[in-house]
Amino acid sequence: MNTKKSLSRIITILIVVIFFLSGAVPTLAAPVSAPLYADDPTPPAQTVKLIFIHHSTGENWLADGYGNLGITLEQNNYFVSGTNYGWGPNAIGDRTDIPNWTEWFRSGDTETYMNALFNESGQNSSYTRNLTDPGGENEIIVFKSCFPNSALEGSPTDPPSPDGWLTVGHAKYVYNEILQYFASRPDKLFIVITAPPLQDGTYAENARAFNEWLMNDWLTENGYTLPNVAVFDFYNVLTGPDNHHRYINGAIEHVFTAGMNTSYYPSSPADDHPNAAGSQKATNEFVSLLNIFYNRWRGSTTSIFTDVPSTYWAASYIERLYNAGITSGCSTSPMMYCPLAPVTRAQMAIFILRGMHGSAYIPPTATGTIFGDVPADAFAAAWIEQFANEGITSGCGGGNYCPDANVTRAQMAIFLLKGEHGASYVPPVATGIFTDVPVGSFAADWIEQLANEGITSGCGDGNYCPDADVTRDQMAVFLVRAFSLP
Repeated sequence: MNTKKSLSRIITILIVVIFFLSGAVPTLAAPVSAPLYADDPTPPAQTVKLIFIHHSTGENWLADGYGNLGITLEQNNYFVSGTNYGWGPNAIGDRTDIPNWTEWFRSGDTETYMNALFNESGQNSSYTRNLTDPGGENEIIVFKSCFPNSALEGSPTDPPSPDGWLTVGHAKYVYNEILQYFASRPDKLFIVITAPPLQDGTYAENARAFNEWLMNDWLTENGYTLPNVAVFDFYNVLTGPDNHHRYINGAIEHVFTAGMNTSYYPSSPADDHPNAAGSQKATNEFVSLLNIFYNRWRGSTTSIFTDVPSTYWAASYIERLYNAGITSGCSTSPMMYCPLAPVTRAQMAIFILRGMHGSAYIPPTATGTIFGDVPADAFAAAWIEQFANEGITSGCGGGNYCPDANVTRAQMAIFLLKGEHGASYVPPVATGIFTDVPVGSFAADWIEQLANEGITSGCGDGNYCPDADVTRDQMAVFLVRAFSLP
């Protein structure tokens, strides 16, 4: 029998017995899916940049002599920065209620906010920070809402709803929405801190139910498997001395006593801010979990690119593309591939010519006379002109090449097969194997031949999605298969 699992079960049984004898009834949260590797609570070996989005509760939690979170994180090799009231573009730092997270992570301004957030190195509150800034962007994004967000109206079992404000249903909707941004940034680790509890028990049952949903159901209901999102149940830790979310005796424990859904650690009867004792308890339980979350995330990435988890569907193809010398990624510090970014026509010329001629190939110097929108000093000009000289492209019309336009999956079929078989290649006539690619439609012959050669199986449900942009992860698969890269 597995020793760790046995110990965890013994601990659970003892907790139940102790609470039973004391007259309380404990509730053990449903376990999060176990990782495929042992949890590691050791701090990072090198300094890691972390930023905390918070207001006053977070400020107290960070403060020396109050929550001691800032100095404890530093002792664990985290360089900690933060936001606070008034921070950022459009003073987005003012808005940290649950419904505001869609503005941060799921709006037309998201890229502006994230650029500022990833590059923020200021403290914006007081706590000890002696570590030297290691440079680069913040890798870990910790964010929380304050205690008013535990006054969620509605019913505990309400489903996600786009309507409402501070309701159970709308809170679920918000977290489902922002998960889509997190999925697009596997190079960042996002830590959700649940909102602290209130002393008023009016909506306490709703708050407990919502936070249990975040802990146990949020990611699984969305089929989310990337290791770059984790939840710390700050709420639960603050509802009683025997309520915990921590790493202990080799296992993660998430336990609470039934009925204890209000604040056990208020600053005063008139103030719901967690007091120093509660904040320090939260620090003691959070930091080892953060180390585990970090090590899960970092341990799951490929040996080459920090934004490509080893479990990512195209990970092996991306690594093969790199090993073949076709790409060095989209960033070198840190090494990133940007798997979900679309491929432009300029990038495509480089990819295919290297696939055809090998990683050492260098095209002739550009003349700037072939395409009106590709001067000799433009990015990839030499590659684009050689692409035309080899008869793989004649441009996008009007004497232009459209180097910054994204490549569609239909266009890619033509470019790949011409690169593989030569400019004079003509594929067999299509028979209509994809539902969304009727015979006679643009590039139908090429698309079907791409499938017949085993280079693609489509985009699912019998379709090919000919008008969709080719992303860099898809491009890796296309290239490796078309040119039989090792």
